Amino acid sequence: MPYEVDVVAAPRLQRLILQSIGTIHTTKVKIGHAPELTVLGYLETANHVLQIGNTIIKAGVTKVAPNAVVPSVKVLALKVDFGVAEEVKTLLSFLRCFPQVETLHVMSSSNKNEEEEEEEEEEQDGKDAGDGSGEQLISPKFWKEAGPIGCVESQVKKVVLDKFTVGANELGFLKFVMARAQVLKRVVLVLDPGMSPTAAKEALSKLASQVPSAKCASENVEFMGLPRPMAAWSYQIASDLSLSDPFPAEGGILVERP
Repeated sequence: MPYEVDVVAAPRLQRLILQSIGTIHTTKVKIGHAPELTVLGYLETANHVLQIGNTIIKAGVTKVAPNAVVPSVKVLALKVDFGVAEEVKTLLSFLRCFPQVETLHVMSSSNKNEEEEEEEEEEQDGKDAGDGSGEQLISPKFWKEAGPIGCVESQVKKVVLDKFTVGANELGFLKFVMARAQVLKRVVLVLDPGMSPTAAKEALSKLASQVPSAKCASENVEFMGLPRPMAAWSYQIASDLSLSDPFPAEGGILVERP
């Protein structure tokens, strides 16, 4: 594997920012001794191979060995293509490796290039089945039978879902988190900036109709739906240690629960 990010012995490292790393080539992200690491992201389920110690974290892993976790991480950011079932499984496996995460950022990210998207659209022409999105639908049974995830169930207080398209798998993940997160206080949903104004309005309407009725393990959770992206991210912001979360989400339209 030609590309690697190795954090073998970094006793004072507080943040590992992987923005724009591994977007084309597969990259191994290896974490060894980093006891002060509190912020990590973005880990990409498609292009990053996560290794903690000597253990490579694979999709579908439901139990993680004690030496394959990073308990110091409090803010975790992930990129996942919710249209690919294997990536969703990898997402859950990654989460199991960070048991003390309090703020979770998950960005929807399609890994298809323009040519692949055009070919898929051509294949969908004239077909009646499905919605034409090409999404590999994940059944409710999968979410119901997913094993425990420590950080989600007892630590996560804020979840930010970025570039949200309100797809079936995205909603499945949101409801999965809501049903398990016992100390959850805030959920921020940022719509995909590629959406048209009409599509964004419909998406917010869909969220407003589904979120209030979803099962929630925590009381008094605040939901915010943002029809446009947050302020531009930068390395300068990410390097400002006075900010506990270098991936901020502010403002928005409140989606209230009764």
